[in-house]
Amino acid sequence: MKPLHLNLASRPFRDYRQLYVVVIITSILIAFMLLNNIETGYRYVRDTRTTRGKIDQINRQIELENRKTEEAGQRLRGVNVKLLAEQATFVNARLAERAFSWSELLDRLERILPSDVRIESVSPSFAKDGLVHLTLFAVAKNGEGMTSMLDHLNHDLRFANAFPTAEEHTTTGWKFGIGVDYKPSIARAGE
Repeated sequence: MKPLHLNLASRPFRDYRQLYVVVIITSILIAFMLLNNIETGYRYVRDTRTTRGKIDQINRQIELENRKTEEAGQRLRGVNVKLLAEQATFVNARLAERAFSWSELLDRLERILPSDVRIESVSPSFAKDGLVHLTLFAVAKNGEGMTSMLDHLNHDLRFANAFPTAEEHTTTGWKFGIGVDYKPSIARAGE
């Protein structure tokens, strides 16, 4: 058993020198690390100033582009696409009609027209795929004029689906109508 030592002094002696040395060294280390952290933070703020400025500029630009996108989306939602498509189709059809070459059509009709047939009227209607449907009204000297006209139209590559629409015998000859599809050399699509 170990003897019990009682120290009955009012202020007993204790050696705290080692503790003081450890506290002082630790305080110096803490102060050094604190100064090092402050200096590192200052260098970070100083060295990243331009990068942070660029990031802020890019963020502002992103916000601006997002606002522009939202405004464009709102404007697009306000557009009547169906009406716009109908208007575009109408305008394209008018442009196709204006671009239609009457001289090319009349030259082709002159080449295939039988000698005993005279054309009185030509009415084109324009399809969206670039084909032109022609309604021809003509007068022939005899009853064979319509069939020879149909034969000539069916043998030309620019004409297709020739079909008679009417026939009438008058005092001036045989009047008849023919519906035929015509493909111009430069077809302009209506859409």
